[in-house]
Amino acid sequence: MKQAMAPRTSSEREKSRLQELARYNFLRIGNDASFNQIVRLAAKIFNVPTSLISFVEQDVQWFVAQTGFEPCETSRDVSFCAHAIEGSEVLVVPNALNDVRFASNALVTGEPRIRFYAGAPLVTSNGNVLGSLCVIDQKPRQDFTLEDEETLRGLAKLAMDQMEVKRLSEMRRAALCLNRTSPDAIIHINAAGLITYANRAARKIFGYSKDELVNAPINRLLPVNLQRRMAAIVRKFRKTDTEYLSFSPIESVGLHKTLVEIPIEFSAGIWTNDTSFSIGVIIRDITERKRREASFEMLFDRNPIAMWIFDADTLDFVAFNDAACSLYGYSQQEALTKNALDIRLHEERDDIRHTISNFGDFYQSDQAGIHLTARGEKLKVLTFARRLRHSGKECVVVANIDVTKREESENELASTKIFLNAVVECIPSMVFVKEARDGRFVLLNKSGEDLLGVSRHDLIGKTDFDLFDPIEATKFQDADRKVVASGELVTIENEPIVTLNGIRSLRTQKIGVPDADGTPRYLLGISEDVTERLKVEEQNRHLSLHDILTDLPNRHSFQTALQQVLERASPFALIMIDLDRFKSVNDTLGHLAGDELLRQLSSRIITVKGKRDVVARLGGDEFGIIHSGDNVSQASVRRLSERVSSAIHQPFVIDGHTVTIGCSLGMVISPEHGSTANVLIKRADLALYAAKSSGQDGSQLFEVSMEEKADRERFLRDELRSALSNDQFCLNFQPIVGADSQEIVCCEALLRWNHPILGPISPTEFIPAAESSGLIVPIGQWVLEEACMYAMQWPGQIKVAVNLSPRQFASFGLAVGVANALALSGLTPNRLELEITESVFLSDSQDNIQILKELKSLGVCIALDDFGTGYSSLSYLRNFSFDKLKIDRSFVTDVATSKENLAIVRAVVGLGQSFSATVTAEGVEDLTQLDCLKAEGCDQFQGYLFSHPLDAVSLSDLLSLDASGGRLPCLGH
Repeated sequence: MKQAMAPRTSSEREKSRLQELARYNFLRIGNDASFNQIVRLAAKIFNVPTSLISFVEQDVQWFVAQTGFEPCETSRDVSFCAHAIEGSEVLVVPNALNDVRFASNALVTGEPRIRFYAGAPLVTSNGNVLGSLCVIDQKPRQDFTLEDEETLRGLAKLAMDQMEVKRLSEMRRAALCLNRTSPDAIIHINAAGLITYANRAARKIFGYSKDELVNAPINRLLPVNLQRRMAAIVRKFRKTDTEYLSFSPIESVGLHKTLVEIPIEFSAGIWTNDTSFSIGVIIRDITERKRREASFEMLFDRNPIAMWIFDADTLDFVAFNDAACSLYGYSQQEALTKNALDIRLHEERDDIRHTISNFGDFYQSDQAGIHLTARGEKLKVLTFARRLRHSGKECVVVANIDVTKREESENELASTKIFLNAVVECIPSMVFVKEARDGRFVLLNKSGEDLLGVSRHDLIGKTDFDLFDPIEATKFQDADRKVVASGELVTIENEPIVTLNGIRSLRTQKIGVPDADGTPRYLLGISEDVTERLKVEEQNRHLSLHDILTDLPNRHSFQTALQQVLERASPFALIMIDLDRFKSVNDTLGHLAGDELLRQLSSRIITVKGKRDVVARLGGDEFGIIHSGDNVSQASVRRLSERVSSAIHQPFVIDGHTVTIGCSLGMVISPEHGSTANVLIKRADLALYAAKSSGQDGSQLFEVSMEEKADRERFLRDELRSALSNDQFCLNFQPIVGADSQEIVCCEALLRWNHPILGPISPTEFIPAAESSGLIVPIGQWVLEEACMYAMQWPGQIKVAVNLSPRQFASFGLAVGVANALALSGLTPNRLELEITESVFLSDSQDNIQILKELKSLGVCIALDDFGTGYSSLSYLRNFSFDKLKIDRSFVTDVATSKENLAIVRAVVGLGQSFSATVTAEGVEDLTQLDCLKAEGCDQFQGYLFSHPLDAVSLSDLLSLDASGGRLPCLGH
């Protein structure tokens, strides 16, 4: 039995009331016309001079609207409304002078001399009373009836409803302002997967205009894997009774209008509405964050200070650098099984956990703490920590400085002269002291001896002139005098000096040291040899400009070099290289083998390039070459490409395995093919795409036709967006004939596009454009609905077949779309055949089989089109029962003369019979083929022998002929 909730105390009720009242504080900015009308109406209805709408806060009463009363705030102590809010009934005071609660009230004994008061509480939907709507008179009234109380209560409810409308309007404006100003993309999607709203940030991040995004499919912005995750969430949402479902932010990529992938953080929520459901998506562009993370990881991994990163919630280590592994005696694998408490003493762990939970953004230990190594040894460590996000989680990065030996030295040498000498001697930097008066050395430590290559005994009592050449010595002495005169610490960065060990770079800090009476006595200097550090910094700079794996210039360096060669205005060539069959090396031998292959390949390219050529690794298995020199021409470019291709084609030996790969090359020459970096890169990529399309191991020099083809593809994608709304599509139908009945049993719907300028456009050209742009989903839905509508005009025994694109399976609305098409047309499900190809099973086959089962549960037939030409595995035939198998025309063409084709036809017919599926032969064009296919047991035929694709009118005439007993021409033989 459900336990009843305990009643709230008066203080709890008042706290809840004040919290809800705060939501309406925006009404304080001034009177609203609608509220003024209500109080004027109340005053008129009850024939009183004064009517008020007021809110009662903790100490004061303030007014939303008033008539017959000057705007002001009053103390709650004298407020009549403060009594009205104590209950849910109308408070009526016929004569305040006769009421002990109000007889001595200043508003009764003085102005405005209230005698009569009636106040109806303003009650929210949560049951909190915020104030009242009241009417006031200076004369007593005994005639306020129960009907009057109901009228006043109704006016109060009207005022409260109006306030709630105002509050919701304010919230809506605030939400709209947030949407417009948010740096994150905020997108609303309907159940069909179409965008109904996109804020400015969404348009900026993805590069589209408002008109291009609204009513466009969300598929345009998301990769297929993310579309599938959304589809899975939608399916889960449909199976539950919840009104809202969300999934936590995930990192993925978005698709910019230019087809460039953008790193994003994606989160979404789904909620029910009146008839269906809606989806809200928030997308954050994390390009800059990814750059910062990559930089941080490089600095973290290579840092000589022991560092680790742990999860702020679980305290588990998520990263452990090499320096930490060395100091604490763990391997990387061992360290990542530990957490931040495992390296601390057991009795300190509760305090450590409390410290981690409560420190702010940064933490620095006041004194050294005890840490435990893997062997249980104790270290004294100073800790510095900072909070950060790492791999999408709240984490803490910690730097640990081991001071164990330093503290032991301090304990042993404290308060002794030996301590001072030992410190000076042990400092790895050069420490020297000079007389301020004449610059003679009085002290030099061991590090100074090692650095300068002289004995302190040979240097003490001498000056810089005894050690350095006169010009350099004069420079040092002048600088020393200025330091002593200033009395301040002076730092000199990267100062070069000549030593016996060569030129070294020093970072020197100097300060004058006065004697007891303040007279400058000494110059104290500490010089750190930063030569190696500068080399490390130079190495880091090199790493930032070069690929770590191959040591070739990276993409950033490549773009810089390209800009520089453009500025020289001399002819040069740009070659883009993409490896063929490289993925198979990673898949079969592993990524380490793939890395070694890239290193060997890079060395080969360097050996065949020209002296002034620049070779870069642009990422993955993509390389680029800037070919420059005095005689750059098509011939020189082709020679270079042949050398590169030949070098890459030579076998590689990787871990004892002989590996052979190939490459495709795209080439442009400047200024012939362009004079800007963007144009040249774009055209080189077009040439590379053409090379890959022509077959493996190809190379292509850019031709204008390539750009024209790409422009036409882009033009078609743009035109497709308006083709549907402008009624440019139509359907043709090709009959399918039954072998036994010799009558038309089905008609396949074929999409046609008649462009107003270009005329008819081939489906082989525009269907791929529709699929790549994601427009195939709304277009496919239109085809479904139109085909079902036409089929309703045919004889009842004839079915209609509609092709489905693999991209439609990535949309979460496919089954719903088919159901809607059937409902809209009135077509019975058993008259609809849905044709798919084997490519549907190339990815997410289990999910797609589930979708096919959902479609089949509607009662429609599922046909497998172009059977045997694509996907090599037949395992899906065990997991799904197809109603029809269609033999591809490539096997039908020579079926009467080719033993191989005949064997394939027999195998498909046998499979069809085994699975109780109808077998249809496509592309039947002559009687010899027909007789052979009949003999093999094919159930249905389709092809030019019976009919070309027909428009709807011509098909109707043909169906009338068939229904009247006339036979198709080919069946009369």
